[in-house]
Amino acid sequence: MNEDKKAPQMNEHMNIMLAKEGNPEAFRQLYDRHGDRIYRIAYRQTGSRADAEDIMQDTFIKAFKSLRTFRFSPEHTFSSWINTICLNCALDHFRKQRRKHRHDQLSLSDMPQELPSANPSPEDSTEQKQVGESIRRALSILSPKQRLVFEMRFTQHMDIKDIAQTLRCSQSNVKTQIFRAQRKLRKILEPVWGKP
Repeated sequence: MNEDKKAPQMNEHMNIMLAKEGNPEAFRQLYDRHGDRIYRIAYRQTGSRADAEDIMQDTFIKAFKSLRTFRFSPEHTFSSWINTICLNCALDHFRKQRRKHRHDQLSLSDMPQELPSANPSPEDSTEQKQVGESIRRALSILSPKQRLVFEMRFTQHMDIKDIAQTLRCSQSNVKTQIFRAQRKLRKILEPVWGKP
């Protein structure tokens, strides 16, 4: 590992050690380093800025309370640890919504559009909008659990076993959720992209 990569890791290790001892400045630095990414993960799950902010806040509160349990290892980085806390907070958020008897679909209409090229042609602009709308529509038909499992598997690149442990369910349940999510996404996206 070169020196450029070692320095931030050493600083993060030091901040984690100090934060474990109750140093608020060290925890603030961890927040500054990981906050934007955690917000983006939460926003992808909910499509709502307000909900994403709530989930981000819950994530860091839970991380602060359980920081003493975090153990360094090559496979278990602070980033993956706090990402998992965020995804669990998102799942808790969906459970709370269900308990309040909300049956409406979560809207992803606030999701930002794909970044356009510097000088898109009118045809490219139209195509980008259609593709973006198709993706938002496809994601909105997934159940909260399917969206969460899809995020963990294909965005966080977690393996099936880790997803099952995180969500406290069987590996076969995770595989079923992934299969169902892919089937739903394929059904709505095939007209846009054609069959593979």
